Amino acid sequence: MNRKRSKWSFAIGCTGRDMCYTLVSLFLLTYIQYTNLVNTTQFLVLSVIIVLCRIWDAVNDPMMGTIISNTKTKFGKYRPWVLIGAILNSIILVLMFSLRVDVKDSIDTLGWCNVAILGTLYLLYGMTYTANDVSFWSLLPVLSESKEDRDNLTTMVAIFASVGAFISGGIIPMVTPGNMIVAYRTAATIFAVIFLICQVMVFFLVHDNKADKFIDPDFEKTEKEDSLTLKGMFKILFRNKQLLVMALVVLLYSLGSAILNAFGQNFFYFKFGYNGNQMFIFTVMYAVGTLVAQAFYPVLARKFSRNQIIKASIILLAIGYVAFFVIANLNINESVCFTLLSIFGVAIFLGQGIFYMVMLIMLANTIEYDEWQTGERNDAVTFSVRPFMVKLASAIQYGVVALTLVLCGMYSITQEIGTIEQNISTGLINKQAAIEIITNMLNTVKPGQMLGLTFSMTIIPIILFVIAYIVIKKKYIIDEAMYEKMIKEIESRKSEKNA
Repeated sequence: MNRKRSKWSFAIGCTGRDMCYTLVSLFLLTYIQYTNLVNTTQFLVLSVIIVLCRIWDAVNDPMMGTIISNTKTKFGKYRPWVLIGAILNSIILVLMFSLRVDVKDSIDTLGWCNVAILGTLYLLYGMTYTANDVSFWSLLPVLSESKEDRDNLTTMVAIFASVGAFISGGIIPMVTPGNMIVAYRTAATIFAVIFLICQVMVFFLVHDNKADKFIDPDFEKTEKEDSLTLKGMFKILFRNKQLLVMALVVLLYSLGSAILNAFGQNFFYFKFGYNGNQMFIFTVMYAVGTLVAQAFYPVLARKFSRNQIIKASIILLAIGYVAFFVIANLNINESVCFTLLSIFGVAIFLGQGIFYMVMLIMLANTIEYDEWQTGERNDAVTFSVRPFMVKLASAIQYGVVALTLVLCGMYSITQEIGTIEQNISTGLINKQAAIEIITNMLNTVKPGQMLGLTFSMTIIPIILFVIAYIVIKKKYIIDEAMYEKMIKEIESRKSEKNA
């Protein structure tokens, strides 16, 4: 196998995926808020639908893992689903930000059409993304087995994934204020094309067989393998206690790390005005902190144990979150406030980036743990746990954000802004005059409302990360020494079997 080509193609292929994922995970809520799609009641109903869809996505992930495990094609079991999922998901992504009913002055009645459209498309989006996501991540352990190999490949993948997320997270806030409807539709189309190109590259260039053939030379052999049943899938999930531990950690991390970003655009609009400049700069800080953490992780891994690294990451991000909460609620000069928020934002993202790297490797190591204990290797089912927990966390996170915006009285303000945005897109008001009106609306937010918003986006994440650390400390047992022991014993068994 040409491992170098496969690894680089696999890592680069993650860029487009995370561009699209970030567009939906961070900005779908903003798109709904600021484009006059639904009223408050409809917003709450749509939020419940989206939460339920995300829960279904979570349930659907291990099912998809079972389907992938049972797939027999000349192209392997993973790559076909990578491509199928990418094609379908790209189409649905564009439709999600394009299909809409112009409610005009009839939002109380026509808004329900938008609830139905977005609810249906979101359900399909989640299912098609799952097909791509589970199969894509299942390739990671196939392409790396040793600790050093996996550390390096995980770093490469995380860096390119972060680049995609940063491109989306930085560009969207810059181009959407005053141009929400057209800008989101255009961005969704461009990102979908990039996503598809990246996944086509993975399909053709990432070879998951030793003969380095585009068509799997062991196809006839794999046809004779026993199929994995749904009952067998749940048996794998619950027999691997270390996998269950990491499932909880992934849930806590995904929820904690997503909340700050999910509130981000609303926070910066209400705190600093209706433009994307601060959000763009903060995204750059996010990129700097995360990329530095990911780039230097292999160096840290050579000098410190994973337990030491993860403890340091928790301390760093906790300091960042507390400082962010305090500074965000001080009545100080905007420039000074934003500068301080950016500095402590880097601390948050450094801590989260390091935690993420350790978490991915700990999760991957549970594959060998299961193989060591049972003699069976089930990559797809194991890696279906990560998106399962990410989507479950996403459901909780969306509910927290939507409920906070309504309870703090901020959704009603953004709904009025959405009406103005719609008037901009139809030419009823010029952009400059509209921005002034919107700025005055944003200035009506009260200190108590901002306190509630910042509490949700900073203090809740700290609690979640601390719980995640306690779970790892108390329940996760696969340290570096144990991992090396497992690999040696697994290789020894294979050698004895082949002798």
